[in-house]
Amino acid sequence: VALLSGCVYYNTFFLAKKNYRQAEKIREKAGGDVLPGDAAAKYEKAIEKCQKVLTYYPDSKYVDDALFLLGMCYVRTGDYTKALRKFNELLTNYPESEFAEDARYWRNVCLYYGGKEDLAVDSLKALAEQDPKRAEEAMFMIGELAYQKKNYIEAKSAFLDFLREFPKSSLVGKAHLRLGQIEWHFEEYTAAAEHLEKVKEGDVPVEDFFTAQKLLIQCYIKIGRLDDADALIKKLLKDETYAKHWPELELLSGDVLYARGRRQEAMDIWNSLIDRYPKTAVAAWAYYKLGEAYYDIGDLQKALEMFTTASKTGDDPEVKELARKRKEQIEKMLQYKDIIKNSDSPHDVVKAQLSLAELYLTELNQPDSAISAYQQILEKYPNDSLAPKAAYSLGWVWANKKKNYDKADTIFAELLKKYPNSDYAAGAAEYFKSRGGSLDSLASKNVEYYFVKAEEFWLTYGYLDSALYYYQLVIDSFPNSQWTPKAMAARAEILADMGRVEEAKQLYAKISERFPGTPYDSLAKVRLGRAKVEVARRTKKPTSGERHYASADSSKNSSTQPDTIRGTIDNLPRAPRPIKRILLFYPEQEWSSRLQGKKVRIKIKIDPFGKVTDAQLLMSCGNPVIDEAALMAVKKAEFDPSQIDITLFNRWMLIEIPVTKPARASDWDMQ
Repeated sequence: VALLSGCVYYNTFFLAKKNYRQAEKIREKAGGDVLPGDAAAKYEKAIEKCQKVLTYYPDSKYVDDALFLLGMCYVRTGDYTKALRKFNELLTNYPESEFAEDARYWRNVCLYYGGKEDLAVDSLKALAEQDPKRAEEAMFMIGELAYQKKNYIEAKSAFLDFLREFPKSSLVGKAHLRLGQIEWHFEEYTAAAEHLEKVKEGDVPVEDFFTAQKLLIQCYIKIGRLDDADALIKKLLKDETYAKHWPELELLSGDVLYARGRRQEAMDIWNSLIDRYPKTAVAAWAYYKLGEAYYDIGDLQKALEMFTTASKTGDDPEVKELARKRKEQIEKMLQYKDIIKNSDSPHDVVKAQLSLAELYLTELNQPDSAISAYQQILEKYPNDSLAPKAAYSLGWVWANKKKNYDKADTIFAELLKKYPNSDYAAGAAEYFKSRGGSLDSLASKNVEYYFVKAEEFWLTYGYLDSALYYYQLVIDSFPNSQWTPKAMAARAEILADMGRVEEAKQLYAKISERFPGTPYDSLAKVRLGRAKVEVARRTKKPTSGERHYASADSSKNSSTQPDTIRGTIDNLPRAPRPIKRILLFYPEQEWSSRLQGKKVRIKIKIDPFGKVTDAQLLMSCGNPVIDEAALMAVKKAEFDPSQIDITLFNRWMLIEIPVTKPARASDWDMQ
């Protein structure tokens, strides 16, 4: 019976190993970044057999083998959480296993995908130093992991380091492919071509080589090397090895013709591909390219038809998503143009014109069209309430997109002259300050001027008396301005910094009296100790901007969580939803049910590319460890620039991160 049992678990594990090896052969032969379906099926069969070994034969000598094999199957199928658990089980229960070192290596891969990038990279670097046999693979993996997570700057640095350290490695070709793909992403087409030209046939799998050649053709088209692109297409069309990719090469031959100005010939090729390969990804791309061609000649209805069809054709998610976005853009464009042409309301026309300009700028990367739309507003509707915004946006485009600062200077100066009391005048003043110009040289001395001047003295130079003077000018000269409560709150904060606490308390009392129910009233109550706020589980000494001024008696009855004055008094606009959900990774012991439903409040700046350029904590959830995890996660978040008002780029916005229990944190934090 024992012999029979041994045969059974050996046969089960043998079948698991056989399926895994078959899957690996299919994956390695295919190359590329997409796991073939038949390989995925083999991995699933291997998983099933390994689980049987672990479930029915937990005392067999193949348990550590099965754990490692199971972990590798999960890695290949992209389930890194499950893979990590299996590697951890192996290392905990079988530390002397022959698979222990491999498990530690692949555990680092899982940690990287689980958000522990720094820990994983440090561990891989240490592994490269400690084990020369693994150094080459570990150094390459550092770049590959960063690439797969779209951390392209880190990936580029890692692959360049790899090429310097291992110039004769068998992975050199793959490294050059990745560097070419990264440079393409950054629109550095000449640099991309230089790397892709170094990917030689036979050095990488067939699919990887074709990927490199296809991208090289696209680079040649981008940099005007059309003869080289044409020659490479013709060479690949003669090679039977790439016969299944010939339709894709025909698509590119259409691109070459289009770049030569032979639009109709290119469109004929794309229409022919649609006829010959209906309902395929190739047809979808052909529809998409036709849509771009019709858009270029101004036939928006025909372009809309092509993009709509492309979004419903074939099974390539990339072209379907691109077509869907272009379809939505053109639908919005047609809607705005219809309002501009037919509306009887001048203000509605201005709103539509403004929306059209922002569409050109943030989604279509057509700054010249945006400039034209903004100028039309200022020329035809200079007295509309949205004209100041159009003026600010126009100046912003000239400064940030066109890099024509003389033009931008003229527009921002005109904004200050024509619209001195608008919300955008302060932005114009900030622009001149960032350019190094003296605020005193500006012709307009308005409430925004005085407020910005006060901030300059307080936050830039630390001249508190001068800041108090200018804030008081705002309070006295513009009592009904939106800037007045901000000036009062800032003045109270400075007084407290100077040790004049009683004066600060009196000023906060006035804020509550004059502006009840506002954020400034809430801030005043916090400072005066009258508000009920959550008690932080871990306290820290308040810093400047994080105080309350309650009496000794009141402090016995209530505790306050410090608030950050800049975030509160500015009444920050809300940031849009990030493209991907923000996940928090922190030690599980930091979690408690008391934190359920709490939020970490952070102010962030987002650039025109949707990247977070700065982030600062505004309000704690009550646990500084989780606060720090939220800050780290937010800094890596990405946003859709089209969802952000142009005037809010690189300005503070508020984002709230709900605190949730970490998923199996112990798995990710095992050392």
